[in-house]
Amino acid sequence: MPMSNNTTWIAVIDDEESIRRALLRLFRSVGLDAQAFETGKAFLSSLQDRQPCCVVLDLHMPEMSGFAVLDELQAIAPDIPVIILTAHQITAAHVNNSLSSAVAILQKPVNDQALLQTIAGAVRTLHFDQA
Repeated sequence: MPMSNNTTWIAVIDDEESIRRALLRLFRSVGLDAQAFETGKAFLSSLQDRQPCCVVLDLHMPEMSGFAVLDELQAIAPDIPVIILTAHQITAAHVNNSLSSAVAILQKPVNDQALLQTIAGAVRTLHFDQA
């Protein structure tokens, strides 16, 4: 089934419920539609129905890591911008090898304005590339 962009929305993928709730609250407070996913598998399955304009992705999750989600997403929908959120230190090797397709890597706890600005830039780039 082809993927479509019926509406502009942001996917939040994080195994921590408090993070998912906080990010959904933040996005909705500024008028952004968002949907949260507890696992990478749940998110990837949702792509059959609709495609987000941006993904906010935690790296360290059980079952399927953010690294694996990013690899899978690059294979099936490489144009979706991905913003990595992590509480862990990221090495230059990770950035160069595993995370090079991410538009940004932000440390938790993330500054709300920095995240919103990063999403705005990623979405602008996506719309520009599709024009």
